[in-house]
Amino acid sequence: MKDTDKNNDMVNDSYEDELILTLEMEDGTTEDCIVLAIFPLEEKQYIALVPVDQADDEEGDIYLYEYSEDEEGQPILGDIPDDDQFEAVCDRFDEICDEEDFDELVPTTED
Repeated sequence: MKDTDKNNDMVNDSYEDELILTLEMEDGTTEDCIVLAIFPLEEKQYIALVPVDQADDEEGDIYLYEYSEDEEGQPILGDIPDDDQFEAVCDRFDEICDEEDFDELVPTTED
């Protein structure tokens, strides 16, 4: 998982009918990511993202963050605070992948 600032400048856009968030990384670069899932766990929401350029790669990165929205409905991502919580989020995302068939969950960027 790559680190981001808590108050990122995120832009929603459509890419092949998928929701895209543009993450601003700590080093100032940006990375467009496809939203795979937003899911609850223990009274919090989490989001799973895959970089657009890795969407077809079975070995690609998946980013997991705490998720909320501001008053205007704009996404706010936060780091998962500890290893135990991160492990629980990973386990829940794995369950979602098993339930949804991961190949259908991860969109393809090819025509």
